[in-house]
Amino acid sequence: MPTPNPFLQFVPNRAEAALRRLPELVWRGRTPLAVTAAAPTREHRSLDAVRRERRTPVATGSTWGRLYDQRWFHVALPRSAGNAGARYLEWRDQGEATLHIDGVPYYGFDVAHRYVAVPNHVREAWIEGYCCQSAIWHPEATGLSPEGSVFGGAFLSHRDEEAWEAWHDLRALFDLMMALRAKQTPQPPAELARFGQQPAVDQSTPVYRQVLFLLDQALDAFDRAGISALRPKLTAARAELREERPRITAALTGHAHIDLVWLWPERMGEAKAVHTFATMNRLLELYPEFRFAYSQPASYRAVERRAPRLASAIRRRIARGTWEATGVLDVESDTQLPCGEALARSFLLGQQEFRRLRGSPARLLWLPDVFGYSGCLPQLMRLTGADWFFTTKFTWGAVNRFPYSSFVWRGMDGSEVLAHVTQNVGYNNRLDPAELDANARGHSQSHLHPEFLHPTGYGDGGGGTTEAMCERARRLSGLAGTPALKWTQPEAFFSRLAAQRDRLPVYQGECYLEYHRGTYTTHGDLKAAFRGLERALQVREALAAADGRTPDLAAVWRRLVFSQFHDFIPGSSVAEVYAEGVPELRRLAAEQQAATAGELAGSVLGRDEWLAFNPLPQSWQGWVRAPGRRRSVWMELPPLTGAPLAAPATPPPPAAVRGKVLSNGRVRAEIGADGWLHRLTVDGVPLALTGPAARAVLYPDNPANYEAWDVDRHSLELGHPVRSRAAITLENSGPERAVLAVSRSLGDRSRLTTRFILEAGAAVLRIEATVDWQEERTLLRFHFPTDYRGTQARFGAPFGSVLRGQLPGDSRVEAQWEVPGSRWATVSRDGELEGLAIVTEAKYGFAARDGNLSVSLLRSARITGCDDHRYAAPPGLSRYQPETPYSDQGRHVIRLAVGRFGIAAPSSSQPAALADTLFTPPLLYRGPSRQSGLRGVQKAPTLVSAWAMPHPQGGWVLRLHEVAGQSGTAELDLAPGWKATPCGLDGARLPGATANVRLPYRPYQILSVRLSR
Repeated sequence: MPTPNPFLQFVPNRAEAALRRLPELVWRGRTPLAVTAAAPTREHRSLDAVRRERRTPVATGSTWGRLYDQRWFHVALPRSAGNAGARYLEWRDQGEATLHIDGVPYYGFDVAHRYVAVPNHVREAWIEGYCCQSAIWHPEATGLSPEGSVFGGAFLSHRDEEAWEAWHDLRALFDLMMALRAKQTPQPPAELARFGQQPAVDQSTPVYRQVLFLLDQALDAFDRAGISALRPKLTAARAELREERPRITAALTGHAHIDLVWLWPERMGEAKAVHTFATMNRLLELYPEFRFAYSQPASYRAVERRAPRLASAIRRRIARGTWEATGVLDVESDTQLPCGEALARSFLLGQQEFRRLRGSPARLLWLPDVFGYSGCLPQLMRLTGADWFFTTKFTWGAVNRFPYSSFVWRGMDGSEVLAHVTQNVGYNNRLDPAELDANARGHSQSHLHPEFLHPTGYGDGGGGTTEAMCERARRLSGLAGTPALKWTQPEAFFSRLAAQRDRLPVYQGECYLEYHRGTYTTHGDLKAAFRGLERALQVREALAAADGRTPDLAAVWRRLVFSQFHDFIPGSSVAEVYAEGVPELRRLAAEQQAATAGELAGSVLGRDEWLAFNPLPQSWQGWVRAPGRRRSVWMELPPLTGAPLAAPATPPPPAAVRGKVLSNGRVRAEIGADGWLHRLTVDGVPLALTGPAARAVLYPDNPANYEAWDVDRHSLELGHPVRSRAAITLENSGPERAVLAVSRSLGDRSRLTTRFILEAGAAVLRIEATVDWQEERTLLRFHFPTDYRGTQARFGAPFGSVLRGQLPGDSRVEAQWEVPGSRWATVSRDGELEGLAIVTEAKYGFAARDGNLSVSLLRSARITGCDDHRYAAPPGLSRYQPETPYSDQGRHVIRLAVGRFGIAAPSSSQPAALADTLFTPPLLYRGPSRQSGLRGVQKAPTLVSAWAMPHPQGGWVLRLHEVAGQSGTAELDLAPGWKATPCGLDGARLPGATANVRLPYRPYQILSVRLSR
């Protein structure tokens, strides 16, 4: 009778060796196939377009394509011989590919998906290859070669099902063993040693020794009698290790997060959607228990356009409940940089698409990879029919751990939604015991709800769940402390969590991500173009509202919403994304402006009189000059009103310059000999500046990781104020505007011209910075040091604002060294009765520390793909080569304003209002006069009228939002014959709503009112 092995420490190496042996037994009769292919092309073409093109043989080991190229391959498939069983097509290529059978995408090949069973009737296969291998987080994903994608061959094999099952049986126990090994004391090395003394197990836990013993017994059987003896032993081992009642359950959901753009342009993101959808459709056929969920209607539309028959199959799976379409938003959007209305449209367009896809609005906002979460999200969710929120991104927080995993998230206005977040894992989960254990340990509320959501599959670059993951799910459930495993849908998980809602903790306010702070500033030209299209749509819809028209702008809105994707607008994608995207945003803005100009003139011909149209739903006042006229006129225009320039208002006192002092009777600004702002007085009140303001400071910008994404804390200790000689010139002495220009060198190779502009009648000092930016890895900020050292500073946010600490001390405050602001920020003393405000045209990165308020103007990080990002493609492989590897190098015109802040100031003086009125001037036209029925909003200084949207049934929708945490009752001043009725975010009638000019509001509330006659 043989004695048991006394050296269990050798079992890990023995098991690993067996795992290397078994694959040789799984795949039998591996036969190489002849492959032909059409030429690679930049354009992505359909199969019908290339089916009859000339093809040439493709040799194994050859390279093909430039980055993101498409190439169609063709393979003839021989019949199976005798009873050989199912034929498996193996595709080996560095790039990603999609198998088409009978003209329909059937399966996606990539490093994580190499084999697929091909139906016996199929005699040929078309493979749509892409010269792209990125962001599929698998050990074999080593990237492309410098010459292109290396083709490794196509093969036909048969799978030995017993060996296949045995490999997964052994792999499950091996992974369990390795997870337990990592917890032993003393902790052994992560890698198994190939030689030398192995870590003893005499002090190990009993369960670890038991797993080693059971594996050893199974491997003895394997060595004696092969696979037929191995499998029963492994099955018995699992039965012995399985717990009858695991303490916690992992709710598994198949997942394939697809970045619509990132390390690839949009056309590649669409191809990834087809690739992934085909694979998941096949996996649902193979594993009846499997469940998959996907968000982003933009991807569903891409699949419908590129592969309509596959899209129909997906729709059938959605109807059966095995595939869940959920997510709420049209794309997984950034939530800090878009204006409130643009963010709202992503909700509205997304829910419209989910109704089409599934017959009802999605209930779950699915944002696993977004760089921070605005405090307005719970309110927008509730306004659009969503109740639940999920993310994995808090795993990336660098300083403070987020306090909860399951909680009630209360928005700034008090709206509440149910939230669940992962703390220790992301969304690229392979379903191994170590990941499951990490997610279980990170579930802080497991004592209240012993279940956590576990997205399973390869994401970012798509690909999704694998057969191996499905096999592991069948084997690992409840083994030796592993959670129970159950495939489910995310919305079903939240339905179960909702039963514990009253017991969960509450978290109020924004969910700031302590990472990726550079994304508020990177690619300033992109952010300016994005804001330009926002404004162009705002103006176009305002005119339509005033005229009672309802132009179809859905396609343009979809493009703006697409650019809100969380790797687009933050500036974290490769150069080709912006080479395509920025011109498109500018073109769309120009088209909207041209359409607006044409609609303004209408059908009136031969009219000489010039009129000015105010496209804002709030009053505007300022100077307007007709074409060909030498002098401007002062106009005061009600909301959405077009009035003749021949009827100007009484002008204010003139603006003037005396020496280096600009003044207009309300504002006095003193510029020092150094060219910075030294003193500023508004309405007789000196602002508490403690040093030169609007002062340029340069910072070395060398983040440790993710260059385009991050501004690291150490950079802020190294800033140096610009001290180059200032050349000050008088550009305009009044009376309508006074302008002093200050020119100087900036850094090593750049130049800065700062124009201080004071208009007659204005209560703010405008600042225009023209920058010829040629620096590398440098951050440029304007600083405004003050004595306003209140506990908190206020920053603009989509639909409202957010208070963040500005005094030294607390780690959560200290971690916010760079924060997002929706184009404005303030510092003040406690109570916010007196302070300073900065308002920008299209800048979003701010900081406030101890009264020093700064705005980030430009970065020059290396563009993603030009840096040392480990997943970037080889240099030179792309067809597009940027002029410089550094973002933002070139000429920029940056506009901002500085003024006095007080929370009790009139609505027109609130920074949120100024962010529109300062940068959205009236439109000049020859045509009819216009008026919209709204003359103003009274008794609500912090309630800002933000947007006017035409209503399809007549009249228009006024969007308002409270911006400073105040409540009250506003009164709408309407023209005779007009009425105001509260409505939904989409303009739909609210149950029980009646017309009333009195409008109660709560702090940070979003209000929608339909105005009609």
